[in-house]
Amino acid sequence: MSSRSFVRLWLISFIALACRKAEKPWKLPDYGGGRIIEAKTGVEYDTVVWASLELGQVQGILRTNWDLRLRAEGGVYQVWLNAAMYAFAAEVSESEWYALTEASRSLPWRCDLADTAALLPLRRGEVRYFLLDRDRGEVFYRQPQRRYRKVAVRWQGPNVEIVAVPLAGGDTARWLVPVGTESAFIHVEKPGQLLSLQPSWRPELIVTRYVHPFYNQPEEFRWYPVLGVLLGDAVEAAVVRTANVPYESMDYSKVEQLVFTSKRDLIGYDWKRYDFGTGTYTIDFSRYFVLRMGPTTYYKLRFIDFYDEQGRKGTVKIEYEPL
Repeated sequence: MSSRSFVRLWLISFIALACRKAEKPWKLPDYGGGRIIEAKTGVEYDTVVWASLELGQVQGILRTNWDLRLRAEGGVYQVWLNAAMYAFAAEVSESEWYALTEASRSLPWRCDLADTAALLPLRRGEVRYFLLDRDRGEVFYRQPQRRYRKVAVRWQGPNVEIVAVPLAGGDTARWLVPVGTESAFIHVEKPGQLLSLQPSWRPELIVTRYVHPFYNQPEEFRWYPVLGVLLGDAVEAAVVRTANVPYESMDYSKVEQLVFTSKRDLIGYDWKRYDFGTGTYTIDFSRYFVLRMGPTTYYKLRFIDFYDEQGRKGTVKIEYEPL
């Protein structure tokens, strides 16, 4: 190669590298001396992370680790879908369930929202029949034989029985959940196994993909998967505008002025915004949050970054302090 050709090649390479959009914002946000907790969801948001501010601990599991969760809620059992997998369910009658051989778009498909399950609660003596779409985005289960399951959940006697059958036929998987069990996770490809996936401690925050409804959009685009933060059980939160009370000025004396709610997606997903100019996410510093976890237990928190040290997205960094 001639020296002129080498110089031309070097210039082209330099210009190409210089024009690449940075994966990470050039200037990290300024933050104070509070405690820091990191939830590493991965660049594809494939990890669900439970976080405890009181303990300063996090625990993550892959979102592919379960399909359904059975949870006792006030004298009934609620079946929750794996919203992190963008799962949907269509409840049908018993006769329709046995006759189903394909996943028609005309079925009454529904997905879980943060505070609303797609399926009706199960009471003693009842049966729920539904078709489960484990992965509407076809990220992990592209073949119908893996993507869909016909599921029946029956509460009879001392157990709740769950059965799952591939849509095109095949072996029937069964699970028995003893009545009194507070929570059990199942994976439809692991017959009989009741999975205990949550940490032994109480998480106040769950960093995860979930479904957010955009009601102003057509049905096809209305139910949209987002990466955000949900509140844990028995946790309430309030939003505070920094223009009203700066983060540094928020203390225990001001919490009585706040309006708290247990709405699970109050923190939600839009504490970050996508900047099309830089091709990166930026943090919205116009607001922060206060958590109430007991009569006198309060924490303030704000998001300070969405990238790891290598500039990869999906690492949610939170600054927090007890009040």
